[in-house]
Amino acid sequence: MSSGAWSRPVFNLNLSAWRSIRARHPEPIDRGVELRFCLTGSLLSALGMLQQRLYRRILGQLVLRPPLFLVGHWRSGTTLLHELLALDEQFAAPSTYACFNPDQFLLAHHRAPAATRLVRPTGDMTVSSSSPQEEEFALLCMGATSPYEAFVFPSALHQFEALCDPDLFEHAQALRWNDAITWILKATAYVCGADKRLLVKSPANSFRIPRLGTLFPGATFIRLVREPCAVFASTLRLWQSMWERYALAAPLVREVLIERILGTRLALERTLQSALRSLPADRFATVRYEDLVADPCHTIELLYERLALGDPSPLLPKVRAYMARNPLSATRSAEDWRSLVQARWPEMFDEFGYARS
Repeated sequence: MSSGAWSRPVFNLNLSAWRSIRARHPEPIDRGVELRFCLTGSLLSALGMLQQRLYRRILGQLVLRPPLFLVGHWRSGTTLLHELLALDEQFAAPSTYACFNPDQFLLAHHRAPAATRLVRPTGDMTVSSSSPQEEEFALLCMGATSPYEAFVFPSALHQFEALCDPDLFEHAQALRWNDAITWILKATAYVCGADKRLLVKSPANSFRIPRLGTLFPGATFIRLVREPCAVFASTLRLWQSMWERYALAAPLVREVLIERILGTRLALERTLQSALRSLPADRFATVRYEDLVADPCHTIELLYERLALGDPSPLLPKVRAYMARNPLSATRSAEDWRSLVQARWPEMFDEFGYARS
């Protein structure tokens, strides 16, 4: 196997996950990379079976408190709010180490690697092994159907919405998805303490509100929104940067990628709006990213009051300290996209109070 095949960044897919993705995307790829996925996938599958054998009974008996889910389109500020709320000791969030190593992290959680912070591929924030992370990466690695296979095989972006929504899966795939998300959340609660409330963030969950409400009765949801032009431009950079790092096949041409981003946002918001309307008013809230950045403590106070999350006062000094340690980078201009975004996403401006010019 070439050194390049072994050293390139990849997701830690177990063998079942790799075979499922390859069945959907049989494009020719580097033979060394194929072999690497098969070898490491076999090892991860073996570790996963051992982990399941050791912890299945313990996790099966664990009862989760109703989780708090952060949803909204990619690049809308979900990561920032996830990091801030995770400072509250009442919450437990899946860690980066767990989400990228779901088949082995319980076996190694007592000796997880040191929390060295690294810059995300998107270049806007740093994360460490202990940082709160999207459980979507764990689902991908364990073999549950996930839209994030499009990071590896860009053509999956053509079926992106269908890969997000378990209600559209075949029955066996849907059951596997249910098992995978329940397992990673219960495993997180086991490691962090079953008395804690799970804090879960994944933009793809915007397509899954009814299913999440069924799997986790009493769940609460916070939707993040952000100025539409900024969301579009940042999402475009997200796909380009992730493909540069992880893609095993040719990326979509820029014009096709732009159309997919525009279409996916509309599908996500319509699905999310419909689902949130069916929830009691005290089980969901909407936060504007700009309000969160301008006054994070006040925004969090309002959230805690609306959703009855308890007393936020112990959290607020931690929020101020976090923001001081992690100043936000300057937002890149998205004005070049304004005419296109205004024409294609007019409701995104009107619904959330953003000026069109």
